[in-house]
Amino acid sequence: MNYKIIAKNNIKNSFGLYRNYFISLSLILGLFNTLQIFAKDHVIADSLSSSAKVEFMSYVTSILFTLFTIFFIIYFNRFFLKQRAEELGIYSMLGMSKKNITSILMTENTIIIGIACFAGMLLSILFYSLIKILLIAALKLDIPYLTQFTFSPFFITVVLSVFMLLVIFFDNHHLIKRLSIINISNLNQASEKTVKIKSGVAYLGIFSLLIAYVLVLDLAKQQQSLWVKIGFVPMALITLVLVIIGTFLIIKSTLAYFINRKVNNHHQLYRPTNNIFLPESLFKLKTKSNLLVVLSLVISAVIALTATCFLLINYQKASLTKTVPSAIEIDQKLKPDQVTKVKQITKNYGGDFKTVKVIKATAKRPIVLSEKIATKKCRIINHSTFKGLLKQQNNEPQRNSKFSKKLAYLFTVYTIKNSRGTANINKQKVSLKETNIWPIYAKGDYAYIAVNDQQFEKISQHANSKTIYAINGANLRDNEELYSKIKALKIKFLSAYKTNKDALSYNSATFLMEAFISVLFFVFIGCILYFTILMETLGVTDEFKFLGNIGYNKKQLSKVATANNLLIFLPPIIMGGLNGLMAFIGFRFMFLANDVIKFLGAFRMVGEPIITTYLLLLIAYSIIYVFSYHKTKVLLDI
Repeated sequence: MNYKIIAKNNIKNSFGLYRNYFISLSLILGLFNTLQIFAKDHVIADSLSSSAKVEFMSYVTSILFTLFTIFFIIYFNRFFLKQRAEELGIYSMLGMSKKNITSILMTENTIIIGIACFAGMLLSILFYSLIKILLIAALKLDIPYLTQFTFSPFFITVVLSVFMLLVIFFDNHHLIKRLSIINISNLNQASEKTVKIKSGVAYLGIFSLLIAYVLVLDLAKQQQSLWVKIGFVPMALITLVLVIIGTFLIIKSTLAYFINRKVNNHHQLYRPTNNIFLPESLFKLKTKSNLLVVLSLVISAVIALTATCFLLINYQKASLTKTVPSAIEIDQKLKPDQVTKVKQITKNYGGDFKTVKVIKATAKRPIVLSEKIATKKCRIINHSTFKGLLKQQNNEPQRNSKFSKKLAYLFTVYTIKNSRGTANINKQKVSLKETNIWPIYAKGDYAYIAVNDQQFEKISQHANSKTIYAINGANLRDNEELYSKIKALKIKFLSAYKTNKDALSYNSATFLMEAFISVLFFVFIGCILYFTILMETLGVTDEFKFLGNIGYNKKQLSKVATANNLLIFLPPIIMGGLNGLMAFIGFRFMFLANDVIKFLGAFRMVGEPIITTYLLLLIAYSIIYVFSYHKTKVLLDI
């Protein structure tokens, strides 16, 4: 018996079913191969100044991807087996052994995965070329567009494809081996079990999730939070376990519990659509709960990762604006001819040039800068310079700072108190008030203080001073030409453009890997949601024909189909959305400084990443849902 001919005929006769499976596999393998090419391209990795990081993160991403690929393959392999249960039953009745049936299935998968692997490799070349063009344009990398591909990425993808085939083989062997000839055709009912719905378990899921969310919000207490007192690792593990348990119980028991209450409410069953959808939804939740839980957790990761990536981009920008406030800051005394040249360059680019006098003074007692740092060494500027630079830098929050006779502003990275009390600096008493923004580069363990002009003159009489020069203006922070012109003068200076470029180059690999992971997860989720609805629809085509024959119109059938699709789509989206949001909030409070968040404002730093992420999620999954629903209407003829 020629199994190849049988396998080819099966694929040909069921091409509509296999086509979507093939496209999904091609996309998944294409993205995986793109990741491998990126990791092995040392030209672009070296240009990002983080080749080791790129390679390491690609390995981590590859491991995560392989794990989800195993889940994807096993899940859809079993889906196909259940869908073809009657066909497999016929094979067994015709005298085929379990080994013969396994061989046919293996041949089919070898053909599909083999072609998908080849198609994925071609797609990966296109994907990587587009990514490289975007990287070169965005980061202004001086590298060639064309790359000589190495063999190793494609070999790794082939190895993954072979591994996928082995997983399918052992899964088929395991499933078919334990079935008899009689029940092999009833494979699609093997997972049907009666599950008792208990109210206590249903509410336990909600309670678990609420406790996890409260623990995450406890991070807002900073040093007084349980995360500091008990430890980050144990609290993180407790919270993660509570989230997983809560998500699992809510999808498996809580939803079923409330649907069951509607089923028991006979008034609900008098509606034509409810008496079809509600009983069917209980069975779907029982058989699809594990899948929905996995999708919920993956969506949680996608949302948390994407929102965090947007936040870190804004955070990096705020941090650099805070630490390197001027477009150009020259930290040395210039000669008259050098000053003239710098002023002329500044004028050519429409910028403002300002000379800043900084006093080096000593306080009578140590000034507390943080919980661990206190110093007597001070660097002081006057009121006019402080406000003038902030105005040039367009830093609105502190431009209207009110100076009194004795009030001075002390720059601190981490806020401890609203007031620092009184300090005696060169026999001048000043009342210190904290500010989290400073208009010049603050380096070393110094107390950076801005005092009123009269006190500045008195303090400067008994202290040394140094001169620095600041250049600011609209769009000058990102001006490469300005940086090049100042660099040509061969003087010591600090550039916002160069600092930002170095930070972007250093962190671009991380951001790129996060984007890769998000896209891989998105494709993974999209494929599973689409295929799940497709398979569910194929399983109820006869039922919908029967409903049409007994009097249900197309509008009513459309409502039932919509409710069935939303039952698969909404629980993972809602649960994943909530979990991802809380994970994002936890990251923000645990790892990011409040003063940097406040610098650009909470909405811009936190609100915008959340809104952007959820808009992208809504658009992406709305497109998947529209395609799924269109396919449903075609298959059910409604």
